Amino acid sequence: MKNSKLLQITRSIKGTRLFIGVMLAVMLMVLLSPSTQASSAPHGWRWYDDPKKTKVKKQKKPPQHNTVTRTLSATEQLAWFQKEHKEVTAAATIDPKNKEKQARLMRFNQYVSNQSSQTGMTFKQVLLENPDLSYIKDRPVEQAARSTYLLLEREKKVQAVKQMVSEGWGFFFIYEGKDPISQKLAPSIQRFANTHGIELLGITKDSVEIKSIDNNIADEKNLQVPYTPALILVNPKTQEMKPLVYGFIATEDLLGRFYNVATDYQESDF
Repeated sequence: MKNSKLLQITRSIKGTRLFIGVMLAVMLMVLLSPSTQASSAPHGWRWYDDPKKTKVKKQKKPPQHNTVTRTLSATEQLAWFQKEHKEVTAAATIDPKNKEKQARLMRFNQYVSNQSSQTGMTFKQVLLENPDLSYIKDRPVEQAARSTYLLLEREKKVQAVKQMVSEGWGFFFIYEGKDPISQKLAPSIQRFANTHGIELLGITKDSVEIKSIDNNIADEKNLQVPYTPALILVNPKTQEMKPLVYGFIATEDLLGRFYNVATDYQESDF
């Protein structure tokens, strides 16, 4: 009997313990579940679970434009000034009673005048520092010195003609006898040939001879020239022909043309 009661008590205790164990297990599972932890833990209670800060959108800074300073070229500066000057001149012209516009135009003109004066002064300085650039170094402009210079220049040209004559050069005077220009030019051409001892042959294109030319022939070989009257240098020894001048020319200028050909246009005759 005692044993039967003891067995019941024991079973009752075991049952209670089993029940308690099961309940503890269930509670532990509930506590350890994610949902329970999430709901039981105060928001932000751990450092790694701080509430997320609201992101404030940064305002985009306007793009910064790099400022590049460019110096205008001399041509661009002059073009700008000319445009402004033209505009100021126009404004003053169409509104002649406007004192401000007239004054502005006067300042522009004054500036141009001052710049021109300064250019002239700088020009003089440059010539003194660089005498090789001076025109009057070799070509004097003072009257007394210039007359001597011109005589020396003429003698140089005369010697060039003599040199060409010694090499066998002469020249043709190609003309049309009915042409007034050819008739007027012919006497001076013959005098030039006589003065410098150079052979001259007149060739008439229309078979009308000009009597002031000592030696004339008709153009039977159909000598082609673009314009008459024409002077053509001829060297019978070498069979060379070189144009000397077309149209009317003064004898002093003709002397210069001989010099040009003699020097193959490599030296100035002025």
